[in-house]
Amino acid sequence: MLGGDVHRGARTGAGEFGHQVLQLDGSPCPCGGRGCLEVLCLRAVAAGDTARAARLLGTGAANLVRLLDIDRVVLGGRTVLRDPDAYVRGVRAELPAGIPVAVAPAGGRTVVDGAAELVLAPVFGHPGGPTTRADETTIRPSDGV
Repeated sequence: MLGGDVHRGARTGAGEFGHQVLQLDGSPCPCGGRGCLEVLCLRAVAAGDTARAARLLGTGAANLVRLLDIDRVVLGGRTVLRDPDAYVRGVRAELPAGIPVAVAPAGGRTVVDGAAELVLAPVFGHPGGPTTRADETTIRPSDGV
């Protein structure tokens, strides 16, 4: 979330947190990349190494915290919900001091609710206001870019 809205980017690829590369020349990912956080985490989960999966997730979260100056990390999804305390501990250990980590309050419905919001937001608009922010800038070809 950026500015209270789900940030999707110009090509709707923003927010694909799991597809940041953590290991150059790592295992292939369905996205076409190699060594993506998602592939590494799921491999650790499949091996029964929840602690490693949580540390990997924490490393990815720490990258975003440093890059975007994020003030809190909220975890969700089926894998996290199987052992939320382990993931909160593992992620918190990788983050800069003072950044809180929590599990999404929607629990098991987090993925479903998020998907529904992405589908329905263009139809019904963002609750409480317009779908564009005042700080957005539109660049036109005539702008010389």
